[in-house]
Amino acid sequence: AATGTVSKVWFSLAQGIVTETMYGLIHEAQLKEMQLLIVGEGFIDQEKTDTKATTNYLHVDDQGRPLSLAYSVVTEDLEGKYRIEKQIVTDPDEQTLFVRVKATSNEPGIKFYLSLNPHMNNTGPKDKARADNNGLYASEESEQSSYLALLGSESFVKSSAGFVGTSDGLSDLRDNGQMDWQYQHTGESTGNVSLIAELPLSGSGEVAIDLALGFGSSDSASQAAANASLAKGFAQVLAAYNGEGEQIGWEDYLKTLPALNALQQTATDGGKLLNTSALVLKAQEDKTHAGALIASLSNPWGDVKSAEKSQTGYKAVWPRDFYQCAMALLALGDTQTPLVSFEYLKTIQAGPALDNYEGKPGWFLQKTHVDGQIEWVGV
Repeated sequence: AATGTVSKVWFSLAQGIVTETMYGLIHEAQLKEMQLLIVGEGFIDQEKTDTKATTNYLHVDDQGRPLSLAYSVVTEDLEGKYRIEKQIVTDPDEQTLFVRVKATSNEPGIKFYLSLNPHMNNTGPKDKARADNNGLYASEESEQSSYLALLGSESFVKSSAGFVGTSDGLSDLRDNGQMDWQYQHTGESTGNVSLIAELPLSGSGEVAIDLALGFGSSDSASQAAANASLAKGFAQVLAAYNGEGEQIGWEDYLKTLPALNALQQTATDGGKLLNTSALVLKAQEDKTHAGALIASLSNPWGDVKSAEKSQTGYKAVWPRDFYQCAMALLALGDTQTPLVSFEYLKTIQAGPALDNYEGKPGWFLQKTHVDGQIEWVGV
């Protein structure tokens, strides 16, 4: 990390699709969701609501214990009309989410569309978007500008950029089952943008495409990140992420946990959940502020909080959860992360310089951003 690019990309999964994808600080979501839309004779399906989903780890040992946070997500039509597999990782050397997609149709005439709903800089209504058959792009230009570029290993058949609820791809398809709208950009107005692309089919009606979602502080940086990952190819990126061979990755982190083997022997599932827990707890550390362990890589926006304003949700330092996470890592034999976390505590310890400070020194704020920014003053 000290001599190379550090990936500052995280992602989450729900309902069989890629949901929040963060870039920058661990709470800075740039994407709300990415899913496939499936159109056939008499139906228009959304992957997240109209399929049954199965999620598995992509890299496991001979006991079935996960060795990395690489995932295979399979979504299937309830009537067997199609099957979609997505293999999902981040590129440890680029600011990129990498997704390999294979979609198989079991009846003629089915088409697959990629739908993207950016939420740049952790908010929904301030974005711009543009599309062409080489890629989908979104940005929020502000004091802290953020850009994303989704590029594929093949060109798209069609593409379009619009606003959710008025000119988005799903509304277009629902109109007559056809992708008639092909807007190149959303203009000078900002809003909750949506992007769509028709994925290329092979002669047998299958889709096989790699998708790199690159992020950056400029349009060129986001495209460069995506292109760099695509140039390496999915297999090379996956191997680096896993830490296979001479590369340093998740496998290597698990090998640094001396208590892992003994704990696996006492686990009723052979240690599958144990390995998962070790990986997830370590993944909850911010990559700019070492030792900043968040409560959970989740945020109930849209349900509890509006996306009009940036919200951290549980993607923040709550000292009670922080303590439990650090102690769990210590119990696994990771001495480095808890030590760095202990040093980090000075960032969130209250003192006379804090507005509304009262009482004796030594207490900690109830919740802060990973950079120490105060969200509210509580003990």
